[in-house]
Amino acid sequence: MSDQQNEQERLRRIRDRQIQLRDPKKKERKDQRGAAKKHRESVEAFSITKIWTDLPKIIRGTVIGMLAGLAILLVLPYIFQGAWVDYAGFAAVFILAFLGMIFGQALDARDRLMDV
Repeated sequence: MSDQQNEQERLRRIRDRQIQLRDPKKKERKDQRGAAKKHRESVEAFSITKIWTDLPKIIRGTVIGMLAGLAILLVLPYIFQGAWVDYAGFAAVFILAFLGMIFGQALDARDRLMDV
């Protein structure tokens, strides 16, 4: 009886060792790793520059014009004194935003014509 138990124990150890060496989840992990890699490659990184360049030029021109007008609005009171300075600054914001919009629209129209 002892020999039979020893033989069963030996066979069980051999079987356990073979299972450990074979690693039944190896293929599954490899597939998951490949799928995760493909997913990471397909997702683009977040970039403010890309978002800015994807905007139509009419919007970019308006924003740039508004920022230039805002800079004038903030600097003008330090250069000139008077009650009219604030009004001139606000006028600069609106005028430059409008000019930026017109310029951006012209650039968009040019790009559309070049595509045709």
